[in-house]
Amino acid sequence: MPDPTRAQDRDRLADAAYVLHGEAGSGTIRRLLYALYLVLIFGGVYGFNLLRAMLVTADQGWVDSLASGWGVLALLATVLVAGTIAVRAGRTRGPVVPQLPYIDTVVTAAIDRALVLRELAAAWLIGAVGTGALIGALVGGAVLGAGRGGVLVIVTAVIGGAMLGLLLAVLALLGQRAASGPGRETSVAGWLRGLRIADLRTHALRTTHIGGAVLAGDLRAARLDIAAPVTRGRGLRLRSHGPWRTIIARDLLGLWRTPGRLAGGLAGIVAASALIVVAATQPQAPAILAILAMALAYVAVGTLAEGLRLLADTAGTPPLLGLPFRREAVAHLVVPLLASVIAGSMTAAVVAAASTTDLVFAVGAVASVSTVLIGAVTMGAFRGSPPDLSFIGEIGPMAMAYWYARPLTVAAISGGLLLTVAADVGPAILPVILLVGLACVGYGLHLARKLELGHRI
Repeated sequence: MPDPTRAQDRDRLADAAYVLHGEAGSGTIRRLLYALYLVLIFGGVYGFNLLRAMLVTADQGWVDSLASGWGVLALLATVLVAGTIAVRAGRTRGPVVPQLPYIDTVVTAAIDRALVLRELAAAWLIGAVGTGALIGALVGGAVLGAGRGGVLVIVTAVIGGAMLGLLLAVLALLGQRAASGPGRETSVAGWLRGLRIADLRTHALRTTHIGGAVLAGDLRAARLDIAAPVTRGRGLRLRSHGPWRTIIARDLLGLWRTPGRLAGGLAGIVAASALIVVAATQPQAPAILAILAMALAYVAVGTLAEGLRLLADTAGTPPLLGLPFRREAVAHLVVPLLASVIAGSMTAAVVAAASTTDLVFAVGAVASVSTVLIGAVTMGAFRGSPPDLSFIGEIGPMAMAYWYARPLTVAAISGGLLLTVAADVGPAILPVILLVGLACVGYGLHLARKLELGHRI
């Protein structure tokens, strides 16, 4: 027998949707399907051809090694990292967040919350599953087009991609539900009912703040809005050890108070260092591997350089410890550089011991590219304000994206190409990588000086 209360809730929700959107409805699902259509078109035109070209030109032994035990472990590790990121992202800004006026006028009404949020949840799950299936179809199609497999590969890739998309979508929704307190719900409807109004408002406001910060190019505002509250080591106090050692101690204390940032940065360095060793010592490895490894390493090292970014945010203020601005910037580079060199060298030693790679060459490759990473992180921290072109309607988004991604591009392209050359040349390329890294550091400090002078009256 149908529940009259639930039928009444549907009628009330339908009336509210008619007032807000008219007879056409909100159009959430239609916009989602159109977005998936665009992903399919552009992915088929660009992604398929790029992946197929990579597989055609790649060494057969290298491609076969992706299906080995190490390849499976790497895939599982990637899924684990992606799942962790999905949960944390869901806690910070959940996937089911209506606009603030809708929350105050409809979600707060006496209507079943699962019914009110059902359309957004359905759009999120359909989008995640559809995106995963499309990516799987592109990868499987590229494998088939390159002659590396049959039709079964496409079927497996589509099913695997859809399942992975569903897994990440559910984990993000669970992360959002966990932010509203503990619960024992075992269904999507139960998770939606467990979302508190205050948390939905917080996520909606955070979305507005981050959107405004992105449009204005204010990276500091975006970072502060998504920063996790400090809950560990609040009783510890920073003591004076001289200007240089005090700054280093401050960075260490900051990482100790944010264990998630510390663990994520070190895990990223370990994973990227293993890929760097493979890219630098195996000539059959594709060039894209080195570029992806450097991009991952840049993000990981940047995670540990929060002190450097905070210094850039306070450019123009009197120095608290008496150090000049650029010298203080150099002091903030010590912790991320040591973390990159030590954790990367240990990883390189393990990879070298598990293979026939020369130990000195492996460690040297990781240590030398650490200078490139530190230089790129310095460039990113002191990039300053976005260019005026970022606020022109026609080219603004592209200019803003280039301005933001320039340090990452420098690290990934320059370091990745040098690692690709290292696979053929050998240890002779290491001094060149070191010089490129020192040049990046020098340019980053030049940007720090430029930022400092820009705050003077």
